Amino acid sequence: MIQKITTEKVKVANTGAGMNDALAMTEKAASLFNLDGKNRLRARLLAEELLSMSRSVAGQFTADYWIDLEEDTRKFTIHLEAQTQLDYSARQELLSVSTTGKNAASVGIMDKIRGIFEAGLYNIEESFQLQAEYGTGMFSYGALGTVDDGMSEAVYAWSMQKYKQSVEAAKDDEPAAWDELEKSIIANIADDVSVGVLRDKVTLTVSKKF
Repeated sequence: MIQKITTEKVKVANTGAGMNDALAMTEKAASLFNLDGKNRLRARLLAEELLSMSRSVAGQFTADYWIDLEEDTRKFTIHLEAQTQLDYSARQELLSVSTTGKNAASVGIMDKIRGIFEAGLYNIEESFQLQAEYGTGMFSYGALGTVDDGMSEAVYAWSMQKYKQSVEAAKDDEPAAWDELEKSIIANIADDVSVGVLRDKVTLTVSKKF
């Protein structure tokens, strides 16, 4: 049986509120997990990447941040969970970006993850129907790694590992996307990053086995 420890939840906002507390809790969890100095730094870097991404989410939102520690598998999983919203102005702005490919040349993997998280946060179903993807204007959400994770009520679930596999398979044709992954901190440290929408919640998880 896997012994799992779940930390307390910290409320964070994209205004920056609660983020120092979230980082402090991450350090505490790393210590509780008996991580050495190098792995403790990796855990903090993953937390910093996730929290930094959340600062750039459109509109105003708050989310619960917590960590699960699985002793048997040595799996360290960071969670960010928010209620879906009906912010009309933010929704329309994001739809405009998704359909025009605005700022297409300036985004990396974390921008793609943010775009997918935002789409779930603001219930942007049209963006999936249009096969729109924030950033490249080239991949559909399916090509980005949308997966059926067995949750019958899920709107969608996305996995960075699935995305990496699709990019690797096409890296000779699209070397920029592969180069983007090779340079990404989170893509090189995390085992997986996933985004899922279930009814009225959107969740983002970052997992790493130490």
